[in-house]
Amino acid sequence: MRKPRVYLDSSFISAFWHSGPSAEGQLRRSKTREWWNAERRLFELWGSRFVETELQTGIYRYQTECVRMSRSLRKCPLTGNVKRLWSSLLEAKLIPDNKPIDAWHLALAVCHEMDYLLTWNYAHLANATAQLRLDRLCRERQLRAPLLVSPESIPQDRFGQAVVREELP
Repeated sequence: MRKPRVYLDSSFISAFWHSGPSAEGQLRRSKTREWWNAERRLFELWGSRFVETELQTGIYRYQTECVRMSRSLRKCPLTGNVKRLWSSLLEAKLIPDNKPIDAWHLALAVCHEMDYLLTWNYAHLANATAQLRLDRLCRERQLRAPLLVSPESIPQDRFGQAVVREELP
């Protein structure tokens, strides 16, 4: 049986290396590292050139480590299907026009049949509204949507949860 496939977006990697003083940032770092250390071996880990591009933007502490971590992931290739779905996601207003890279993350995760998209982006990705709208759009196109999750909500073996995604009848 194959391992579940998880697409890690840049917010996950950024949280892993976070070094700021905010309590929220420190909690995300802790949750991210807990998942990474305890659960990652149970998954196929994927990223994309968009993850790397986002992490190369700006200048910040631990940027080199973030980029190195993103480069260690398998990369989802950019295909015609991905480009078409990206366009559909923006056209359907599933992702705001000013956040096109979030649409790339979704399109790549869908077209490359990821089981999960792991992110800390609650605004545009890991929330019930985004999941419902993505599920609907994917059903219309006979595609399977990944589950949009954070390190807090992805199923975890150490808690007795099945990490293999079950299919609905």
